[in-house]
Amino acid sequence: MGRRARVVVAASVLAACLAGASAASASPVVCSSGCFFKSIQAAINAAQPGATITIGAGTYTENIVLNKSLTLHGAGLNTVIYPANSNPVCSPGSLCGGAASNIILVQADNVTISSLWLRGDNPGLTSGVIVGGEDIDARNGIITNHSAGTYNGLTVAKVKVTGVYLRGIYASSGGSFNFNHDTVENVQAEEASIAMFNYEGSGVMSYNKVLNANDAISANWSKGTQFLNNTISKSGSGVHTDNNGGLGGSADLIKANVVRECKANGYGVFVFVPSVSATVEANKVTGCSVGFAVYGSALPGQGPTFSSNVGNGTGASTTNNAGTFGAYLTTDQIGYGYGDVTATLTGNKLSHFNTGLFVTQTSPTEGPPGGQANVTASPSNSFYSNGTGANGDTGTVLNVQEDWWGCAQGPNMGGVCNSAIGTAAFTSWLTVKP
Repeated sequence: MGRRARVVVAASVLAACLAGASAASASPVVCSSGCFFKSIQAAINAAQPGATITIGAGTYTENIVLNKSLTLHGAGLNTVIYPANSNPVCSPGSLCGGAASNIILVQADNVTISSLWLRGDNPGLTSGVIVGGEDIDARNGIITNHSAGTYNGLTVAKVKVTGVYLRGIYASSGGSFNFNHDTVENVQAEEASIAMFNYEGSGVMSYNKVLNANDAISANWSKGTQFLNNTISKSGSGVHTDNNGGLGGSADLIKANVVRECKANGYGVFVFVPSVSATVEANKVTGCSVGFAVYGSALPGQGPTFSSNVGNGTGASTTNNAGTFGAYLTTDQIGYGYGDVTATLTGNKLSHFNTGLFVTQTSPTEGPPGGQANVTASPSNSFYSNGTGANGDTGTVLNVQEDWWGCAQGPNMGGVCNSAIGTAAFTSWLTVKP
């Protein structure tokens, strides 16, 4: 019976593979050997829109162009795709005018990519670009072809991307997307390298893991992105949103993410020059030189709300004695002028930093004055075991009333409690830990 059962299984697999021979098949099958399709690209070319292409365990060496509404579904880490050519360092931009080595280039709506391992270091190629112990050949892992159009409905789930130069998983065309349960490692070749990225689009990034990235998970000109339950470690920054709402759309939500063991001078979660007011809620940041930050605003009165976050600076690494900050809020837009910074903090816990909360406003040496910093960190925030609890720089407005400072006596109690200095208005304070 055992021998007969094995014959039946083998026959069923063969039948499934042979089914892939039909260009009209709704379910082409790709195998490294024994199937009609041995190439993923060949199956894509033959498939009808809406088909699911099943990719068996094995190794595939291809630069794939996904130009139909299809599903690619592999066998998890047993289905490995390497790039067929090596061109990680090129210009202009991420696609280099079509010359970049992309493992999967998406140029269709309603594409799903799942259960694959994309490895940017092809052992059969030599680029000479050594990063994180890998000789990197792929510039991008998964990227939409923004030079050809706007593509919506991109789903990437349970995909692992390792060892690429610039972008791990990138919704670059301004369309909609859902990236969930993915893992991205070793995307750190240069300052512009980003593990998971949205540009001008809207969607969800949830339950992903990023390790060893320059910039882990971010969005620029987002029209509404939810960053939920992601875990990031050993990266230059954890989660951030830049210019959110500048092209319309809704405010971003950054919730329940964990960021730990940042690189030197690394940031946990930050918001850069928003046009709408993002929500930053229930995130946990440990071992980063800056836990949470805001850099200016595009519109007066627009700024994020931080609630129920936890920041712990233990183990944070800095250079040039830069200091560590639980929350750093500034009018400086880092090379893009200065803008009002407005933020609200409630129920956050910031500890083991040089400064728990620092608010500063900077003006240019020439031209009109910089923006105004107006921050309400009240009520029920906790500042404890910091060098300084809260510091409002000259000219800032900082309300830190009804917060906990490490003991019932309140701030500035001879080293017993954290201190509140500068423009920080702290009376009255909490006498019982929240």
